[in-house]
Amino acid sequence: MERCKERRLVVCLLLFLTLREDLGFAFRQNKDTEFTFLLPPGATECFFQTATKSGSMEVEYQVIAGSGLDVGFTLISPQGYRLVSDFRKSDGIHTVDPTEEGDYRICFDNSFSHISEKMVYVEVIVDGPEEDDEDDEDWAALAEPEDLLEYKLEDIRDTMDAVHKNLERSRQLQTTLRAFEARDRYLLEDNLWRVSFWSSVSLLVMVSVALAQIYTLRRLFSDKHKVCT
Repeated sequence: MERCKERRLVVCLLLFLTLREDLGFAFRQNKDTEFTFLLPPGATECFFQTATKSGSMEVEYQVIAGSGLDVGFTLISPQGYRLVSDFRKSDGIHTVDPTEEGDYRICFDNSFSHISEKMVYVEVIVDGPEEDDEDDEDWAALAEPEDLLEYKLEDIRDTMDAVHKNLERSRQLQTTLRAFEARDRYLLEDNLWRVSFWSSVSLLVMVSVALAQIYTLRRLFSDKHKVCT
């Protein structure tokens, strides 16, 4: 009885270590990159993202600060073909599936604005090619001694994969919401400055008009000529 328990414990430990290594390798296939940069007025900035063959890539961008909140966007393939071209947009999400092996060029254009710089948030998600057939064979070989375990290894793997994908999706949504929040805060601050400025101008004009009216009325009722009796 004790020997059976020890054997079951060893099998569970080996399966757990194999599961951790396999899932760690699978999780590393997902490469996420996110950053925020300043795009000078009248300038164009390009970034390069390496992708593997038969994978997928998703590019998301948002203009979170700058006059007009718009920017030009271009996505060029490793072969030099223009895949996506946006002109003066505030945000966008573009997906390339399947990808080619090589460096994709991601460009942002602010040449139409000669005064205002733009703050742009960018997120790039690159997924490697799937190797389901080979992985399924490995997991099937590991799952042979089902009589020693009370659970199925495939169910554990699927559950952990689903949890990981949901966590990654939640993190991406939170990052996107933070970018939207930053853009809304910039708009509020910019609108507050404009409202305060024009309110001050209006108040100054009203005070000036009131003083002018008082001065005019006093001039009308003041009589400087002497009356002889």
